[in-house]
Amino acid sequence: MNELITFKGTNKGLQVLIDKNLDFAQLQEALHKKLASCTNFFTPDTVLSLEDLPFSREEKSVLTNIFQAYQLKLKIIAKQEPAKKPSLPDKIINRTIRGGEEVTYKGSIVIYGNVNPGAKIIAGGNIDIHGSCRGVVHAGAFGNSDTCIIADKLMPLQIRIAGFIARSPDDNDDSSSKGTEKAVIKNGNIILEPFER
Repeated sequence: MNELITFKGTNKGLQVLIDKNLDFAQLQEALHKKLASCTNFFTPDTVLSLEDLPFSREEKSVLTNIFQAYQLKLKIIAKQEPAKKPSLPDKIINRTIRGGEEVTYKGSIVIYGNVNPGAKIIAGGNIDIHGSCRGVVHAGAFGNSDTCIIADKLMPLQIRIAGFIARSPDDNDDSSSKGTEKAVIKNGNIILEPFER
């Protein structure tokens, strides 16, 4: 059976981990049991931190008093929101990417040149090619399906957005090019749309 309350040592000190399914009355009871069972484990005035779930002011006061009864100090820490990563600047490439070359970048990639057959472009964000694309292109490579691939002539050997993959038809040649296109995911499929720069 999983323990309702556990203690975990972290680089920020001791943390109290609680079963999120407990209601507040159950939490109080479980805390009393747990703390009573480890009275010899902690030195007096040891500080333990608990992530706010969020508790009301009254509940925080009750929890603090429970820990004080066992000569311990409770520090309730605000729930950590996942830090928003600063958006990366676009990687600008002012040349043609030759066959055999691979360009990987966590943000978006903008290429002023062609992507030749045998070249591979992998971006965490969007891919924008001011030229023709005949290589392998993978936008949203780290799972972001809201990304797109744009090219003046979009004729890649393989196109990927996040976990979705599409291949160019075998008869795709220059003469059938429809101008600048944008590849996006719609209804679980990669589709091409005309795009105005």
